[in-house]
Amino acid sequence: MKKHRAIKKKNTLIKGSFLLELLLAFAVISITMTVVVESFLSSQKTYKRIADEGTLTKALSSVLENITREARVSEEFRCELSGTSPCTSTDTFYMTHVMGLNDQDANEFIAYTLSEDGVIKKNNVDMTPPTIRVDYFNIRIIESPSQQTQAVIALSAYSTENAQAKVYLQTSFTERWY
Repeated sequence: MKKHRAIKKKNTLIKGSFLLELLLAFAVISITMTVVVESFLSSQKTYKRIADEGTLTKALSSVLENITREARVSEEFRCELSGTSPCTSTDTFYMTHVMGLNDQDANEFIAYTLSEDGVIKKNNVDMTPPTIRVDYFNIRIIESPSQQTQAVIALSAYSTENAQAKVYLQTSFTERWY
């Protein structure tokens, strides 16, 4: 039987290589953690913006629903105080009720306006909360061939708490004949 000889190898380690490996590992971990934290913060900002846009949409939908519900039971709606249709307005919408719920508020004059501070008001009463600033309120009234008046209302608003949260809503309706 032959004896195997052990081969001796020289120590190939370079002095200080452990320190370089440690620094390299620390750099890789730091970069990875930075990417993870940045993506987390970005998703949090996106979530906050989407939640604020949901709040805006809910509040503006309520305002639009209120305006259209009242306009449908109105004798007439117009853009100017004494104007007629067709017309376009960027800050005011007028109507005169024929009847209200349970025949209340008959012949009531109603004005929806956009104030300078970005609040939609109904006869000088705030309809939008102070955390919402409306920057676009457009009304377009047209008459159809059947002489039934139609209107398109568009709103654009943003949150005063998060300027990145902005929504645009539009609705249209036709007057009811009684």
